Amino acid sequence: MTKKHAQTCPIAEFLNTFGDAWTLLVIREAFYGSTRFGEFLKNTGMAKNILSNRLSTLLDQGVLRRVDIGERGARYEYHLTDKGESLITVLVAINQWANEQMLAKGREAVNLCARSSGRKLPKLVPRDHNGKELAAGEILAKAGPGASAAAKKRINAIPAS
Repeated sequence: MTKKHAQTCPIAEFLNTFGDAWTLLVIREAFYGSTRFGEFLKNTGMAKNILSNRLSTLLDQGVLRRVDIGERGARYEYHLTDKGESLITVLVAINQWANEQMLAKGREAVNLCARSSGRKLPKLVPRDHNGKELAAGEILAKAGPGASAAAKKRINAIPAS
């Protein structure tokens, strides 16, 4: 997949790797326990060439690592790296949002639960440094040190109140 977004923006940067119809499904399957090419292929329904491309991208980005399991020549498994495992928050948020906003009540496709208790995870919400839940209007974007001059100008023009 080629880079599409040149903006200095974390969301644009995320979309450069994960912004297609397939890549997050590979990550989903890795979290569900898939490790082999054939498992990813079967569980996502994507074509072999697309899966091969997405696995290469995720390897290049350090999200997955390839492990030679040495069965009948070169055979590999794909495992999440620490960077890949840190995507769990993103997947939980997407899963919870889609269940709430896209599926009718009582028609949730997948509920994510704690292994230890089997209880559904609480809804992820943004919080301030004191733990207070924040609504969208209570969150302010500020330009970071890696922001381009254009991004700094645009973001710094956002009113603080």
